Order: sequence, then structure tokens, then C-alpha cells
Amino acid sequence: MLKQTLNLKLQNKLVLTLSLKQQLSLLLLPTVELKETIKQELEENPFLEEIINLEPDYEPIKDLSKYYDEEETPLLSRIAYRPTLYDTLDFQIDLEFEGIEKDIAHEIAGNLDEKGLLAVSIDEIASKLNVKQEIVEEVRKRFIRLEPTGIGALTLEEALIIQYEERFGKDPLVERILREDVWNLNDMDYLSEKYGVDRKEIEEKVFYIKMLRPYPTFNYDLETTEYVEPDVYVYDRGDSFEIKVNESGIPKLKLTSQYRRLISDKSLSPEVRKFLEDKLQKAMGIMKGIELRRENLYRITELLVNYQADFLRKGKEYLKPLTLKDIASKLDLHESTVSRIVSSKYMQTDKGLIPLKAFFASKLQTSGGDISTEKVKYMICELIENEDKKKPLSDQAIANILKDRYGIKIARRTVTKYREELNIPDSRTRRTKP
Repeated sequence: MLKQTLNLKLQNKLVLTLSLKQQLSLLLLPTVELKETIKQELEENPFLEEIINLEPDYEPIKDLSKYYDEEETPLLSRIAYRPTLYDTLDFQIDLEFEGIEKDIAHEIAGNLDEKGLLAVSIDEIASKLNVKQEIVEEVRKRFIRLEPTGIGALTLEEALIIQYEERFGKDPLVERILREDVWNLNDMDYLSEKYGVDRKEIEEKVFYIKMLRPYPTFNYDLETTEYVEPDVYVYDRGDSFEIKVNESGIPKLKLTSQYRRLISDKSLSPEVRKFLEDKLQKAMGIMKGIELRRENLYRITELLVNYQADFLRKGKEYLKPLTLKDIASKLDLHESTVSRIVSSKYMQTDKGLIPLKAFFASKLQTSGGDISTEKVKYMICELIENEDKKKPLSDQAIANILKDRYGIKIARRTVTKYREELNIPDSRTRRTKP
């Protein structure tokens, strides 16, 4: 016989208020989309108004004189470089791929449709470049994580799943919803019943899904239109980096006083009061969200450029191992917050426009600490360049040298993989006759 009892259970659960939802959504937005969102909110929200500031919102040039020549313009007056989508992809491909993988990535970039999906089959690319389909698919799986996230996906559903995973983490329920019911996102009762999940939980999942771009090239143009604007500027001053979050053209906001008084009117109907309370929450959320976005974008950029200074100054072979978890730990932020902030954001540097995601690299363990895979590839390339061409190094010999000389434990098959990614032939092909 079952015994019925009452139990009191305390549970911590995040309640997504309108204010918090607004703050979370703003963290995701690149500068161009942020401007549009604020302008739209100014038109629709009676609690918000723009602060008209006739003074320049940067320091007088005399205070920055050590940075500029006499005829040089202030930092915020510089014209931002706005590349095409293909320019941005080319830059990322050069950072991410080597050898035949780079050729495959360029082939994928050249065969995108207007939505940013791959318009040809994997087999067509494999046949054209005379490589295995598995290799093309492996490159594509990495390609779709470039900016804009989901680019090169085979379907809209795949693009959305990758976006969601990168911004909010893996979620099997969301993956099922996107694969099976992407066109039923407004029917909460149907989704709740089908997946056996509480309606409030479904509403939260759908809220996050609706933050995603409907397709990879949303707000992009595949032609020569300029559309990407840097979210942060970084200038190398030799002994340090100067960082400026791009707020050019972003309206400065304040709460209006008359509507704050109106909400305290006791004669308001419940419907009107609810409407005003929601608008006030949203107004406060957007103001706090802009502040948090600015503060955290600056902090993350500062950490990235200082930690990866050699990468910025010398090239990608100097990229150090770095993960989202590392950044979150150092800045006392949640990993998902860091992911939201770096997603779809770009840094303008003296070397060009770089996605913030380019500063992150996977790592290998060595006796002296962790090392990035890019650095290992560079070391393999150096060993092969300096080898005796009459007795070239085998992949196993390279693995032994890396272990004995640098304390890097790496399998022969991994050396083979990296060598092929660098488009370097095997030792038998490299051997020259005496």
C-alpha cells in the first residue's frame, strides 16, 4: 500500500522576467542589430526617450595626443572597415584551415545560396577536388561554426541547431523541436502536449529559439554591400592595447518621468496597468542590457587581446590554447554569458577585422603545460622544412621528436592528420634522390 506524504522542497530556478529577457537578448546582438533594436524600442516604448547630446562622446583629441599625429583624427572618427560576407569568410578560412582543407572551405564558401546554406552536394565538392566525401563533411562541420554561425549548413534546421548550441549549449529537447516542429513554435499547447513538458518550460525554450537568426545570412548580403560593423576597436600601442567599444550611432537612453508618474495612477484599469508595467520592465531591461553588454564586451576583449597578444602581433601560429570556460573562470562570468557575448561579434584591429571566436583554440597537453593545436601544426611544419631531404622524417619520427624535445605527447595518426591539413606530402614523396 502506498503511503501519501507531503514534502517541502526548495529549488533554485531562474525566472525570466521581461527585464531579464531583454538583457539576455541584447548580449547576443552585434552592433548593427543593437542599433536597430534600440531605435525600434524608442518608437514603441513610452517609458524610453533618447538623450540628445550635442557634445562629442569621446575624449578631446589633446588628451589622446600621444597616440596620434597632428593631422590624425580621434578614435571614434575613423571610418570602420565593413567587409563583405566573403571577405569575412576568407579571413576566417585562412585562420582555421590549411592545405586541402582550405581549398574545401573556399569551395563551400563559393557554393552558398542566398540564405547561407550549401547549395551543392558533398559528393560534388569531393569529386571536383578529388578528395573523400568524409573529408569534405569534416571540413563542413567546422565551417558551419564560423561567423555567421550556421553558414554552410545543409538545412535551416541544422543551422538553427548549431546556433542554439553555440549560444545556449546543447539541448536535446530544443534539437527535437527544431527538427520536427520549427513551423509550430507559436503553438505552445501543442508543443507542451507532444513533448510532455510543462508549458512554461516550452515558452522559455521558444523564447531562446526566437533570438536566433532565421537563417545564417539574415541581415547579410552575399554581394558587395557593406554590412558588418566592428563591435570593438583595438589598437596596438606597442607596450599595451587601446580598447574602445563601438557605441557610435547607438542612442543614449533614459526613462521618461511622465509615464513613471502615470503608472502610479490608482484609477488605471488592470489591463492598462499590466501594459505599462511590462513596458517599464522592458525599458529598464534594455538600459541595463546595454550597460552590461558594454562592460562585459570590454572586459572580455581586454582579456583576449592581452592573453593572445602574440597572435595579434605575430600570426596564428602563436595562438595559445583558450576556451570559453577559461574566460568565464577568469572574469567570474557564466560560460553561457561569455558565449553570448563573443557570438557574432567582431574586433577591428591594426591587422584587420577579426571575429572574437578566432581568439579561441583547442589544446594539447604537454609536460610543460597546454599548447594550441595551431602551434603544434607550426612546429610540424618547421621540422619538415629543416629535415634532411635525403632522409625525410616519417610521421612517427616527428611524433617522437615532439615528445622527446618538447614534451608533446601526440599519436602518429594525429601527426598524419595535421600534416595532411597542412597539405604536406608524406616522407616517401618528400624524399629526394642522392
